[in-house]
Amino acid sequence: MLDLLVRNAEVVDPVDGVFRADVGILDGKIAALIEPGTEADADQEIDATGKHVFPGCIDPHTHMGYKRSFADDVRSESGSAAIGGVTTFMSFHRHYQSAEPKPYDDFPELVDTINRESHIDMGLHFGILTEDQVDELEKYIKLGVSSFKFYMAYRGADGKTVGMINECDDGILFEGFEKIARHSHAVACVHCENTEIIGRRVRQVKEKGLDGLAAWNAARPSFAEAEHVRRAAYFAELTGCNLYFVHIGAKAGLEEAVLHRERYDRLTIETCPHYLTLTEDSDIGNLAKINPPVRKQDDQDRIWEGLINGEISTVGTDHCCVCRADKAGSIWDAAAGFPGMATMLPVVLTEGVHKRGMSLQRAAQITSYNSALTFNMAPRKGTIQVGSDADLAVVDLSLEKVVDPTMLGSASDFSLQEGNTLTGWPVLTVLRGKIIVRDGELLGEPGDGEFVRR
Repeated sequence: MLDLLVRNAEVVDPVDGVFRADVGILDGKIAALIEPGTEADADQEIDATGKHVFPGCIDPHTHMGYKRSFADDVRSESGSAAIGGVTTFMSFHRHYQSAEPKPYDDFPELVDTINRESHIDMGLHFGILTEDQVDELEKYIKLGVSSFKFYMAYRGADGKTVGMINECDDGILFEGFEKIARHSHAVACVHCENTEIIGRRVRQVKEKGLDGLAAWNAARPSFAEAEHVRRAAYFAELTGCNLYFVHIGAKAGLEEAVLHRERYDRLTIETCPHYLTLTEDSDIGNLAKINPPVRKQDDQDRIWEGLINGEISTVGTDHCCVCRADKAGSIWDAAAGFPGMATMLPVVLTEGVHKRGMSLQRAAQITSYNSALTFNMAPRKGTIQVGSDADLAVVDLSLEKVVDPTMLGSASDFSLQEGNTLTGWPVLTVLRGKIIVRDGELLGEPGDGEFVRR
């Protein structure tokens, strides 16, 4: 007897492509992929006729606890993620509310908070900002945190803009890479922006009296991203570590990474929905302030090309729980960041599948499977195969919704997609066999999720 049977599904598997099957679930796992119409007993059945069943999405890039407490963010934003078909997310953790960076001695409390508050499964990356943190890096790997973020930006005055004291220089970066290279499943994640160039550019652009997204792009130029991509890739090659480039939105940054990957292939590239949908000319203003900035149209076109052709492997949202009030004033005053988990999959389906002809299989790869592979969660996560976690997003590819932030369940009071019509939405989200969202309504509870050790 199965616990749940999803009948008449068009399964979208990132490995095997699209095929018809009934999906049988038992004890939180996918127990069977059955020929449609085959008799099978289950406690509960769902008729997915006309729907496509994707592996639950994985968002590899969020920031919980940025403006609010870690617990409050985990509770509200995990629920928002579930509404968008996300069943696993990962947060780049540092001590956002602390004046000084410190070792992650609070790890047990973080795990307890996730297990108590999250609606969906959740993993952590740890920021490496100090000598103490790089000294303890391998201890964290043993605890189940096997990916680490190095901020090549945010030193000095630039760090103060995001409330960060960052001591990570090239020496810490290289030593961190050496330690990560000793563990085949561990990953170095790098925010690539040259902080020295940015510091001078910000002063120069402000002195000209410029404002808006174009000014922000000019102050944090794409070559500052590309230069650090090259440096990080070279360090990764020298040490032999796995390297993950977060939030690549510039043509120059992408092409540097692709060029270096010809000689060292353990490089993975991520982009974000905002780079796929917005440019410096978008009329959304301060709401779209982010680091690195949204770029020009030719950058966006090149990022789409790389996402479709396989140069870019993953989409992560860089989700932060930020509100309109945080965005007040000039571009220089506004906080960076915005929400995005609930609209990640609809954006990929609308802009990628419907408008640009991306295959459904490719959509499943970039929103789920490739993140699972990169961060040591496959085959438990990211695929629809017997033995995998029964994490599913049942999607109506023709369902249109005009985005209103109130329907997304986030504590943020805006969305970058607000007022836009997106086509292709989850109508059911299943976490390890439990239905947690139906027709946009959150049915699950805090504590349904659990910490993912990797």
